[in-house]
Formats: sequence, C-alpha cells, structure tokens
Amino acid sequence: MQLFARALTSIEVERRLILPIDCLPALPRFEGSHENGITLQVMDDVEILWNFRCKKRNGAVDRLAIETDWIQFVNSKKLRSGDIVAFYKDDDRVSGTLCKIEVKRRTCIYNK
Repeated sequence: MQLFARALTSIEVERRLILPIDCLPALPRFEGSHENGITLQVMDDVEILWNFRCKKRNGAVDRLAIETDWIQFVNSKKLRSGDIVAFYKDDDRVSGTLCKIEVKRRTCIYNK
C-alpha cells in the first residue's frame, strides 16, 4: 500500500524529509516512551534496511519528519531536488510491518 510519493525539495535533500500528516495512522503509534519519535525500518530497492528516526513535531501545524539517517540515505542514492521518493507499507506475516522506499530520478528534458 502506497503511503505517499513526492518530489524532494532542496531542504529535504539537505536536512530532513517531511512526511504528510495523513500517513500517521499507518505508522507505529507515538505513545509512551515513543511519544516524540519512533524508528521506522525501511527497505530500499537493493534490500538495504534503513532505520529512520521519525519525529512528530507538535505546534500550530503537526508535522512528521525523518531526520536520523535520512542524509546518509540521500547521499548513498545521490538524490537531488526534484527526484521522487515513494513510501509503501508492507505487512509481512513473517517480519511484521515494514516500510519500503522507492526512488525515481527526475527527468530532464532539453530543447534542441
């Protein structure tokens, strides 16, 4: 099940990935000792498991942000502003709930 897909902004390439707030019901619960953050295990296209720390920021507008290990992921995939990332939720009976991430490069069209 796809949670979201979006083109990355320069801030998302340089600092953190902002998740749409409507993804919240599909994520593990932010409660108890995990009230301010949870670890998302995310598998990429070459089956590397990433442990992203997702934080819930309360304020005038609630936001979800992935910060920890995000920049390492961006650098390893050589992501740039405009590239598209898609998150999927995969409920596996053996391993439990896991998220998957897919990267699509932006396409550049040059007029000749």
